[in-house]
Amino acid sequence: MLVKQYLGEMGYTRKEKFTYEDILLSEAYEKSGVLVVVDAVEICCAPFSYKRYCQKQNEWVKKYKRVYRILDSDDEKQQLKEIETLKTFLNGGDVDYDTGKTMDREKHSIDPSPLEYLFEECFERAYGASGYKYLQREYSIVLKNGKTAYIDYALFNKDGTWIAIEENGVSYHHPNIIGEKRYRKMLFKQNSVVEQDGIIYRWDTESMQYKDRIVDEILEFVGDISKYHRQDYVKEQREFKLYEHQEEYLYQLKNDREAGVESALVVLPTGTGKTTVAIEDLREFYVKNSDFRALVLVPSLDLVNQWEEVLSQNAALDTFTVVKTYAKASREYYNHEKDFYDYIVIDEAHHGAAPVIRKILHHYKPKFLLGLTATDERLDEKKLEEVFGAYNTKLSLKEAIEKGILARIRAYRLETNIDLSSVKFNGKDYIFSQLEKSIKIPSRNELIADVVKTYFCDRLKGKSGLVFCVSVAHAKEMAKIMRARGINAESIDGKDKKRVEKIDKYMNKDIQFLCTCSLLTEGWDAPHTSVIVMARPTLSKVLYTQQLGRGTRKCEGKEALYVVDIVDNYGSYGSVSNRPWSVHSLLGIDTYKMFGDLINTGGSTDELVVLDTIHESLVKLAPFDVFTMQQYYEDYLSTEELARALFVSTGTVNNWIRKNQIEPSVTIPMGRGKLSLFHPDQVSKIREEKNLKEHTEETIVDDFWEFIEKGDYTFSYKMYFKLAFLDKVNETGDVDVKELLERYIEYYEQRHLQGLQVDRENSPYNDIDYVRDRKKMKTSMLSNPFEKFERKRFLYHDKDLAKIAIHHRIWDDLVENGGMERLRRKMEEDLVGYYGDAE
Repeated sequence: MLVKQYLGEMGYTRKEKFTYEDILLSEAYEKSGVLVVVDAVEICCAPFSYKRYCQKQNEWVKKYKRVYRILDSDDEKQQLKEIETLKTFLNGGDVDYDTGKTMDREKHSIDPSPLEYLFEECFERAYGASGYKYLQREYSIVLKNGKTAYIDYALFNKDGTWIAIEENGVSYHHPNIIGEKRYRKMLFKQNSVVEQDGIIYRWDTESMQYKDRIVDEILEFVGDISKYHRQDYVKEQREFKLYEHQEEYLYQLKNDREAGVESALVVLPTGTGKTTVAIEDLREFYVKNSDFRALVLVPSLDLVNQWEEVLSQNAALDTFTVVKTYAKASREYYNHEKDFYDYIVIDEAHHGAAPVIRKILHHYKPKFLLGLTATDERLDEKKLEEVFGAYNTKLSLKEAIEKGILARIRAYRLETNIDLSSVKFNGKDYIFSQLEKSIKIPSRNELIADVVKTYFCDRLKGKSGLVFCVSVAHAKEMAKIMRARGINAESIDGKDKKRVEKIDKYMNKDIQFLCTCSLLTEGWDAPHTSVIVMARPTLSKVLYTQQLGRGTRKCEGKEALYVVDIVDNYGSYGSVSNRPWSVHSLLGIDTYKMFGDLINTGGSTDELVVLDTIHESLVKLAPFDVFTMQQYYEDYLSTEELARALFVSTGTVNNWIRKNQIEPSVTIPMGRGKLSLFHPDQVSKIREEKNLKEHTEETIVDDFWEFIEKGDYTFSYKMYFKLAFLDKVNETGDVDVKELLERYIEYYEQRHLQGLQVDRENSPYNDIDYVRDRKKMKTSMLSNPFEKFERKRFLYHDKDLAKIAIHHRIWDDLVENGGMERLRRKMEEDLVGYYGDAE
């Protein structure tokens, strides 16, 4: 109990608790907006719901300025250790960077996990395709002990704070499963984020199934996306020079800088004056740039002190120069503009290839960057010259190609006779099940394989590439057909036990083509990729851009990236088409020249000579319409997005459209249905016409009780539905639809058996056979009482899980503030009044 005693002595008071079946799992102590959650050791023994754990975590994070979390112990020595750990977080302070070798998860974690895919889908629904530009995936941080750790996603607020988002599988994060040791590590990582001005939200596997609910929570917790820094960057190269075993460093640095060199790496043995070289070059730089800012980055606190002592003897430099550890700089760099510092020194630069340091190097673009090291041995076999020469810059794809940063692109449009005009659209992309049936046609796959063999095996030999398919089955079939033509091809998917082996073989060029569906779309670096085959049509600009990005890196011996777009038949409605994205539409180019450079950057075109000798059509330009629906209506709202903006259900919006009560700005036929789109300006107009109150996540609890207290009932359905919900709801605010239905039916069966009036005269429930028909009652329950709560986003239905969940804020009010008793009492009182009126 020493931890709680310490918090009491520090002025913290107990605010909240977290329990499971009368077992106290956590107690929360607060002081001046800072919350310290003390987990009892029982949290590692009890089989509580991890979903509720994540809900409670997110509620605390939203409510308080900072939330630290520690695990208590029965052992007094461990308690004292926890107190000391807590002190280090509460008191702040810098740490030394751990110089041990770190696995770069940003390079090895090729694809999002299934849970991360769900999160990304929800994030896109919340903020649209542009939302991805604000997320940084697999973000590396320096922990309080100096080691490197990774966060699933990070968003950087312009006010200097940041958000960490973790997608937690139960088996890897539940305290009862992972045990005390791993749980303490998890909390240490969380506390390191908080100590670095971050907050951390967690979503678990089960919660992610309720996509509508997660979208609402993302919008609530993240808020206005424009408050964050964009993270969509292209790597550009600085002019770089490596100095090894030279005598006149300062002379060389000065002359090369004047010649346009922007970055240098100096290699000198320990004790031979690396610091002196940097100080003297800083002096030289200061002479010509008297008003400047300089930054010195070092791995340890001892080196901070050493550098500050040297700088203190140079008054001019001391005024303009700050010294930081790698750890501190990694917590602050995203608050600065790229040109914030004019001159940066990286001491012990052999750590530069580590993920945390590389982020800093890639962010800043000083007038000069100097690396100092006693050894150029690459701890992880990366070339430091490449690391020091690269930095991030905000450029469009087209601009990056024009500047020669990315590979030139050449396109081939393979036309098929496959008709996809009837494939339905879900508001974001083609419906997968329908698309798969339409795409898995042998003739289409054989055409693709023939093109690959003709152009990239027979004519331009040795090209490596990726074929993006619609499904795992499609990828396997595609690889099989390609192998039948003598092409060294393999399929790859997340369940493939030989996945890592195949990737390694592809990287070593032992496999020529990899066929995949959703894998390899981001976070993977294979510069030698020269061919991208888009065998999967997509209406998602994000997905198409990610897939294309697997081949845009430049590489020695790579003249261009060849993109093969498969052109199927798509429906066209006036000036609007449901055609997918292509490299032409992405770049806004409306003429086609087979394998011609889409953007002319000059230079060698040796490979085109080979291709130009074959077809006369290669030199002809064919004009065509490149515009996709997204380009026309990128900012418009779908029915789902309009419903969210109005705080009603999608079914309600569709019903208004059906009854001509609201008119979409655009209606586009899609397969057998129609796509309705609304201009953003229509939101306030519709709200006014429908006399809708403006709701927010902050008002959701008051809105719920206002709806409950209103008590207007056509039938008894809502009252018995809520009572059944209270009877069957679990500790996380979820209820199994089947159990809910059985209890709902039971209420009406009891009235029949007792000879009581079941409902008003025109209610179908007066028929006992109707009540006992599970199918009819389920339809009735979900379309009557449930729909009234769903349309206001108080409840959510997940059809795959066959569960109904309540909004997390309402559930918290029901659990923490006596809401359960209040709701039950209100429903029972209303039933008495209702049947009194009925009778």
